[in-house]
Amino acid sequence: MDPTDLGPGTATWLGGTGTVLLGGFLWLKRFLAKEATERAMDNADIGTVRRLNELLDSERARANAAEARADQFAKERNDAVAAVGRMEGKIEALTSQVAQLTQQVTQQSDEITHLRTRLGGIN
Repeated sequence: MDPTDLGPGTATWLGGTGTVLLGGFLWLKRFLAKEATERAMDNADIGTVRRLNELLDSERARANAAEARADQFAKERNDAVAAVGRMEGKIEALTSQVAQLTQQVTQQSDEITHLRTRLGGIN
């Protein structure tokens, strides 16, 4: 027997082994490509969720700031309404006081006129 002679089924066996190895390599390449795609999609999903969370946080901060401004505006408006109410009360009190003083001045003017006439018509 010749040491270089591997036997009658050797070519078939080597061809089959090569085919199986090639098939295994192609399957592994497809599997790894599929895994890489899935990892990339997972990373994209994670990035999207992270970005959406950042947008949500910024929107919450904006809403909180707007609410604080609205609360400040409402407080200022309420303070202004209270100040107007106090001013209206003071105006009514001053109007009443002016009417009372006008009546008193009128009475005193009438009394002065009456006294002048009693004293002999001195103007």
